[in-house]
Order: sequence, then structure tokens, then C-alpha cells
Amino acid sequence: AMVAAVFRISQPGNPDLILKVCSRKGDFLRESYFLNRFAGKIPVPKIIQLIEQEAGLDAAVLMECVQGDLLKSETATKALAWEIGSILARIHIEPTEGYGDLTDPSHLSSDPRFPFTMKFEEGIEECKGHLPESLLETCRRHFDKDLNLLLSADGPCVIHRDFRPGNIIAAEGKVRGIIDWSSGRGGFAEDDFCPLEFGEWPAGCKSSFLEGYASIRKVPDYKKMMPLLRLSRAVAAVGFTVKRGTWESRNSKLYRFNLNYLESLAAGGQT
Repeated sequence: AMVAAVFRISQPGNPDLILKVCSRKGDFLRESYFLNRFAGKIPVPKIIQLIEQEAGLDAAVLMECVQGDLLKSETATKALAWEIGSILARIHIEPTEGYGDLTDPSHLSSDPRFPFTMKFEEGIEECKGHLPESLLETCRRHFDKDLNLLLSADGPCVIHRDFRPGNIIAAEGKVRGIIDWSSGRGGFAEDDFCPLEFGEWPAGCKSSFLEGYASIRKVPDYKKMMPLLRLSRAVAAVGFTVKRGTWESRNSKLYRFNLNYLESLAAGGQT
């Protein structure tokens, strides 16, 4: 996993389990919070035990091993896409007290621009000294130009923020589990449509996905926000790989894909 070590534990005579070890306490808190919140509401792994962080010991979540396979874009059928879209809508009908990290309610904001800007600036700081200052200034100009679009955002509600095939377990044409909640937060529904627009879902499943979503709640008018969301995610991805020192190794593909997008803005590409 990108931000955690995940182990499959085999026990003779007993079902397999998954142990997710989180080096960052916030990831552990969010993972456990959302698995508890959505238990019985949507398909999520059942928590077996929570191991709190101690001196010299990372926190971890011991959970059931959901039977099935990680969904791949090439194996997503229209029927499955419909079900997945309806599950995303069921996530979004969960209201929140504000925008931000739901495990830290004292710092939630009533204005979606504040936590969104903080996250963007965090990524910019991680990129400093690595990317040219002129490129970072270009990113800021595009960000400032579109930021007020968030004033009409569809929220606050729970968002997964990494809702893509690789975080969905399926078997026999049905969804068995939505996994990896470490990026979940109080946000706006449009944010979770980024993978649908940025090529992580097959084009042939898009209409079925949206129909499934619309069976539960109205599909937000998300397209006008996509340039802003794409920019924010690209900066965060580049910053993440630079901070972790993996931009030339295991995350090089992620780094190059997002850097190419940022460079296209500097070259006069469309947001």
C-alpha cells in the first residue's frame, strides 16, 4: 500500500486476516473511524482488533480478509459499475459537521476552501527545492483562479477520496468490500468523481456508474471543478513522492504522470 504495510495472516483452520500497519497515527485513526462508521451500511472489512500506537510500535488495524479480488478496470462490468456508483452515493449521504479530518472534530471548518487550501500548500511545501519556483507559481495562479468554485460544493459529507478500482474488492460480479480509508474525510462529493474523470475507470462503465449513483442521490455538477481538483491531486502526488524519496524508484510512474500534468499548465495547457 502507498502509506501502510499490509500483511495477510494465514491461520490453519481459521479464516485469513489482514493486518494493516500504519506508520502515521492519522492514517490509523481514519482507517478505524470509517470502518466503524460504515459497518453494516456498505461492504467494508470487519475490524477484529485495534492496536494503538506505543513508543517504538506503530499502530495497526487487524481486520477480516474479505474474500474476492481487487477490482481491475478491465474486469469492471456495467452491472458492477452500477452497484459501485450506488455505494459511492451511500457514502456521500453521510453528513458531517464540517470539512476536514473527522477524527479531529475541533478543527473542522464550515468553509471547504480552508482545509482544501491547507492540503494544497502542504503539497507545494513538499515540492519546494525540487520543482522550479516558476512552476510552483504557475500552480498557485491556477489554484487561486478556481478556488471559489468550492463555495458551491456539494457538502459537507463523508468522502473516501481514493475511490478507484484498486480499493474495491469484488467476487462473482458483486462488491465485497470498499477498502483503504486512510484518506477519508469530511469533504464535498465532487472530489470522489476524480478517478472517474481521470481515466481510472473504463469509459464504457461511466454511464452505469452515474446511473447507480443517481438511484440514491443526485449526481453533483462536478465537471467544472475538475481542473482545480486535478491540480490539487497532482501537486499532492508529486509532493508525496518527493517527501518519501520514491520519485525515482517505486513511485516514479505516479511522479512522472502528475509532473507531466503540472508542466503542461506551465506550457499553456488547459486546466
